[in-house]
Amino acid sequence: MKRLRGLLIILSAIAALLMTTSLAKAVDNKSTVNFNVQAQIPDNQIDKKQSYFDLKMDPGQTQTVTTVVQNTSNKAMKLKNEIHTAHTNDNGQIEYVTEAKKRDSTLKTPLKKITKLHEASVITIPKNSKKTVSATIHVPDNAKTGVILGAWYFERIDGKKKNQKTGVTVQNKYSYAVAMKLTVNHEVSAALKLNDVKPGLRNYKKGVFANLQNTAAVIVPDLTVDGKIYRQGSNKIVKQSKVQQMIMAPNSNFDFPILFGGEELKPGKYTLKMTAKYTNDTWHFKRNFTIRASDANRINDKSLDKAKSRHPGWYMLEGAGVVVVLGAIVWGLTYWLRRRK
Repeated sequence: MKRLRGLLIILSAIAALLMTTSLAKAVDNKSTVNFNVQAQIPDNQIDKKQSYFDLKMDPGQTQTVTTVVQNTSNKAMKLKNEIHTAHTNDNGQIEYVTEAKKRDSTLKTPLKKITKLHEASVITIPKNSKKTVSATIHVPDNAKTGVILGAWYFERIDGKKKNQKTGVTVQNKYSYAVAMKLTVNHEVSAALKLNDVKPGLRNYKKGVFANLQNTAAVIVPDLTVDGKIYRQGSNKIVKQSKVQQMIMAPNSNFDFPILFGGEELKPGKYTLKMTAKYTNDTWHFKRNFTIRASDANRINDKSLDKAKSRHPGWYMLEGAGVVVVLGAIVWGLTYWLRRRK
């Protein structure tokens, strides 16, 4: 029994040494948002069952809208108070929380530009209290027919908490976004366009990125995109990517990724064939593009997904390392058994 106990201790120690689980994750299960936001739905709401703003607007119309922000905690709370214009993010989803780094060329009437907040950009809500905040929307006289989309965004800015046991300060980010959809006159039909196609990196993963643009003032939901890359003049697929259930914001664009994984980008002339489908609308695109040797080398060198392009020497070194570890384990067990005898 003592031998078994000793053996378990040794194996536990070895397992602890080999374990690579990260302990850097800090979690505060007792933290709660402690605030909520409720839109005050006006008479020109299109769908009155929705809790966000879904407003029918006319060119030249001015309207004031309000929300009620409630602090349910026992301390005063500071919140960001902002209007954001919606865009399509890298994952092919509508983004309300952050602004686009660059405004789409077809977006002429951003929600942020036509909406003025009555309160400051940072508001204070007393403990266990409610505060009504207001904003005025002015649709320009020359506004195009279609949808203007964004959100009324609130975020706590006093979310820092210190763990008394570890001494680590954790920044908890709590936010609330109330969508704001303005339909000027009526909705319009979707119109998709393929722009640049080029090699690149995303999160250190290499691939070819095709910029897909929604040039119309309409939301494009349930979008499926299928992209295939061929060598020019060949019918053999080099790489393919198909993504379903994407949704694009009005007048926005994003880079659709076709990632190469462990395979290296190779210089040459290629052809992209892409199909985008949304309900009864289908778009077919074809574009020739070139991957230059300098770009391929730069991207391959910076990429982290190099599983298939590593030098054979690395595998020999890793194998030698495994042998050393196993040898140490066997030697340790043999030494312990001899000492027990």
